[in-house]
Amino acid sequence: MFLSKKMLKFLKNNIYYILVILLTIPAVFALFHNGFYGASDDLHIAWLFEMDKLFKIGQIPPRFVPDLSFGFGYPLFNFVFPFPFYLGELFHTIGLSLVDSVKVVFGISLVFSGLIMFLFLKNIISSLPLSLLGSLIYVYAPYRSTDVYIRGAFGEALSFVFLPLLLYGIIKIFKNVNKTNRVDWRNAAISAFGLGILILTHDIVSYMFFPFFLLLILMFFIITNSSSRISFVISSGIGIVGGLLLSIYFWFPAITQSGLMAFSTVFDFKDHYPTIKQLITPFFGYGASVAGPHDGMSFFLGVGNIAAMVIGSIVALFTWKKIEIFQKIVIIWAVISFLLAFFMMNYRSTFLWNILPFLPYFQFPWRFLTLTTLVSSLFVIPISIINKKYLIGALVTVGSVSLIIFNLNIFKPHDFLERQDEYYLNRYIPIPTASDSYLETQEEYLRLPKNTLVRPDKNYPPLTSEANFNYSVIETNGIYLKANVSVGSGSQVSYNKYYFPGWKAYVDGKEVEINIGKPFGQISINIPKGESIVEFDYKETTLNLFLDGISLLTLIALTMFLVKKKIR
Repeated sequence: MFLSKKMLKFLKNNIYYILVILLTIPAVFALFHNGFYGASDDLHIAWLFEMDKLFKIGQIPPRFVPDLSFGFGYPLFNFVFPFPFYLGELFHTIGLSLVDSVKVVFGISLVFSGLIMFLFLKNIISSLPLSLLGSLIYVYAPYRSTDVYIRGAFGEALSFVFLPLLLYGIIKIFKNVNKTNRVDWRNAAISAFGLGILILTHDIVSYMFFPFFLLLILMFFIITNSSSRISFVISSGIGIVGGLLLSIYFWFPAITQSGLMAFSTVFDFKDHYPTIKQLITPFFGYGASVAGPHDGMSFFLGVGNIAAMVIGSIVALFTWKKIEIFQKIVIIWAVISFLLAFFMMNYRSTFLWNILPFLPYFQFPWRFLTLTTLVSSLFVIPISIINKKYLIGALVTVGSVSLIIFNLNIFKPHDFLERQDEYYLNRYIPIPTASDSYLETQEEYLRLPKNTLVRPDKNYPPLTSEANFNYSVIETNGIYLKANVSVGSGSQVSYNKYYFPGWKAYVDGKEVEINIGKPFGQISINIPKGESIVEFDYKETTLNLFLDGISLLTLIALTMFLVKKKIR
C-alpha cells in the first residue's frame, strides 16, 4: 500500500514528463529497427570507433585519431565536436555496438529535447498542457527528422537538447534574481553547463545561437529591477564565462590551430539557400541539398510550427496588455530571432555570409532551421493567456494528435539497411588495409594539414626512409610506436603520421627535433648510424594541458554551484 501510494504520487507529480516521453516514442520508434539505416553521415560510426580507441589507450581528452587517411591519422577531435562521441562511448562501453550506441544518442536527442523544452515552457507559462504541446511542436518539426533519419547529423541533432536548457537557465536567473536580489549561482551553473556542452556538441550551432542568446540576456537586463541588475549581470556572466571556460579545452585549440589546416569546405554556401516556397510548402524528401530550387531534401518549417506562429501571433495581438512583461520579452525575442534566421536562409543575406567570420564553415544556410524550429515552438506562450480550459484542452489534444499522425510517416529512414559495425569500419577505417569502398570515399570531408602536399593514396609501412634501413616494431598502439632501427649511415626516417602539435619523438630515450616530411607532411627525424631505439608519441601540448586544467577546474566549480543549495 505504501509503495503504491508512493508510485501514485510520483506519477501525479511527473505525469507531464511521462506524457512527453510517451508521445515522443513514435519519433524514435524507427531507431529500434535492427542495424543502421541510409543516413548521409554514417561515418560517425567509424569516428566513434576511433574515439573508443583513444579512450582505451589513455589519450584524454581525445584529439588525434590513429587510423584515418590510410593510417596517417588525423587531429579529428581537435576540430570535430566531441561530446556526442563521449556520450556514444558511454553506451558502447557498457556493451552496445557502435551502431546501437549512435542510435541511442539520436534517440536521446529527440526525447530529451522534448523534456527540456517542456521544462523551459512550464517556467514561463502556467499551462502545463500548452507546455506539453510546445515540446511536441519542437520534437516533431520536419527538420528534426531530417537531422536524424536523413542527414545523420550526429552533433546537430543532439544540440537541440541544450538550446532550451540555455533558455531555461536564463529565465530562471531572471525570475530568481528579481525575487531575491541575489546572485543565482545554481541557475548560473545550469546556463554554463548548457552553453559549454552545446559548444562541445556542435560548434556551428553554438556559434549560430550565441548572438541570439546574448540578445535575450540584454532584453532581460533592460526589464530587470534596478536593484537586481548587478546580480543579474553577475549570474548571467557566470553562465557565459563558465560555459566558455568549461569548453575552452576544445574551442580554443580548434580556433587557434585551424590555420594549420588547409582552408576548404566541401560545399559552397551560395548553392544552398532554400527558397521561401520550400520553407512553407509541406514537402518531405529523402534526397540531397543541391544548387537551385530542385532539392530532394525538405526545408519545410512544419505544419505545427507554422500553426503555432500564426495562432500565437493572432492571440498576442489581441491580448498583448494581459501578457506578463517577461513573457513579452520571450515573444519579442522569438519574433526577432525567427525573422533574422529566415533572412539568413535567403540569398539576399549573401553579403553577411561573405563578411562575418567563420560563417562559410556553416556550408548550408538552411542550418538556420535549427533556430526557427526552436523559436517557433515558443509561440504557445501567448496562447496561454486564453482563460478557457476546455478550449486549451481541445487545442492541445487536437494539436498533439495531429502532430503525431501527420508526422509519423516522416520520422523514419528511407531505407532500413540493417548494416552493422563491420560495414562501416570496412568503409571508413583503412587499417590494416584499405577496402575498395574506402578507396571510393577518399575522405574528401577531411581538411588536409597545410604541410601535406598530396593526400596519401595507399597504406604505407609505419616507418620509411630513402636510405637503406631495417626496423622491428617493439610496441605500438596505433599512436605510440617504439621500434629498433638500424641504418648504415645517418639518415632521415619518417613515421607515417601527419605532423600536428603534440607529437614527440625520441632516439635512445632523448627527445629529438621533428621535421615535416614530404610529400605527406609526415613526422620525420634524423637517425644516427647504427642501431637506435626510436619512439613516437602524441601528447597534450603545454598550452592544451593548461586549457584542460581550466576546463576541469570549471567543471568542479560549476558542479559545486549546482549541488550546493546555498552559497554564502
